[in-house]
Amino acid sequence: MNSKTLSLYYKQSLQRKETLKKLNLSDGYALLYNVLVPEVFCVDLVRIGRIGDGGKWICNPSALLSFKDCTIYSLGLSNDPSFEMDLQEYLNNKCKLRSFDKDDQNPETMEKLKISNGIFMTALISQKTNESDNEYTFKDILHKFRDNRIDILKVDIEGAELDISDEFVTTPICQLLIENHGENVIISLNLLKKLSKNGFYLFSYEINGLHHSLSEYSFIHENCLKDYGVNVIYGKYLS
Repeated sequence: MNSKTLSLYYKQSLQRKETLKKLNLSDGYALLYNVLVPEVFCVDLVRIGRIGDGGKWICNPSALLSFKDCTIYSLGLSNDPSFEMDLQEYLNNKCKLRSFDKDDQNPETMEKLKISNGIFMTALISQKTNESDNEYTFKDILHKFRDNRIDILKVDIEGAELDISDEFVTTPICQLLIENHGENVIISLNLLKKLSKNGFYLFSYEINGLHHSLSEYSFIHENCLKDYGVNVIYGKYLS
């Protein structure tokens, strides 16, 4: 990237940070969305999954093909495994796929997950584990499957992401693809700040055209930048 352009990005990142400090409830989402830009440059940025609601932006997924092994977690299905199927098709079913939803999925969804090298578990991801009610903390889920790192984590759990965000930032996750359901702009911004303070860089966001309080965010962790060929940092402004 041109050094002058990169310098301008960095200068603007400082201005973005200052603008977000002044954000208040009366601003609504307009100011937040006008401020947001990627914090890092991903050369191979691609949207995987169904056109319309359900697709997710991923940074350089082809990098996973060179990994010795890889693990994908998907929290929230609602009988729509299009993202999971398309990603695994792209990767030739290379990765282990773990999928979870609070509700049982229909036979068609279960079959699609099976042919995508995936498993499914009925589980409500919660702040406490109660196996009799199929409630599990995120870390207990990882322990159950003996996973200590997640390469791609997709989260679409209708607002519960806010309750368990502490577990996201204390778990080795490379790319976090999360739909945010904040009740207001301050709650939404606080989630973004928390992720940023714990090493995540924003590389994509997509506003829900029907409900503007909802937005898809894609983050990559600083420990994984080299793994996915990310070597340009525009400037970190969310924290």
